[in-house]
Amino acid sequence: MKIFRLSLFVFTLGVAVIGLTSISLAQDIEPVEPLNLSDQPVVLEFSTGAAGPPTIEPLTDGRMAFRIQAAGEVSGTFEGSLSALVSEVTAMPSPPLHPVTVIFTIETQDGTLEGFYAGSLYLAEGSDSASINAAGQILSVSGAYADLYLANVFVSSAVQFVDGRSVGESGTITITVR
Repeated sequence: MKIFRLSLFVFTLGVAVIGLTSISLAQDIEPVEPLNLSDQPVVLEFSTGAAGPPTIEPLTDGRMAFRIQAAGEVSGTFEGSLSALVSEVTAMPSPPLHPVTVIFTIETQDGTLEGFYAGSLYLAEGSDSASINAAGQILSVSGAYADLYLANVFVSSAVQFVDGRSVGESGTITITVR
C-alpha cells in the first residue's frame, strides 16, 4: 500500500510538472508583426512551367478533365516561389475560349499565401499563345500576410504553347484588399 501511494504521488507530481511546463512554453510564443500590405495593391510578376505531366481524363459525354501542376517564381512587391494546380473541364477538342481554375500557393521568406483564381483561357486558332483573365481570392495566410486574408486576386497572363502543348505561363497577379 505504501508503494502504491508513493507511485501515485510521483505520477501526480510528474503530470503537474509537465502541465506547468506546457503552459509556460505556450506563453513564450513571440507574436508575428504583419507586413503593412493593405495600403495599395500588391502586384506580382510570375513565371511558371510544368512541374509534372498533365492528367487528361476523357469523359463519357465528350468533355475532358485536364489538370497540371506548375511551379515557378514571383517578384514585385515581394519575392518567392509559386506552386499551382491548374484545372480545366472542356469539350474535346477544346474550344478557343474555355474556363480555367488555378489553386496556388506563394511562399516567401516571410510566410505563405494560398488562394485561387478562376476565369477564361482564350487560344486563337493557329496561335502559340493563350491569354488568361481571371479573378479569385486569398483563402489562407501566415501571420506576416494577415492584411491579405480574403483579399481579391486578379490575374492576367499568357500561356505559351509548343506543338500544341503548354510549356509555361507568365503574367501579373494583383492582390487588392477589400
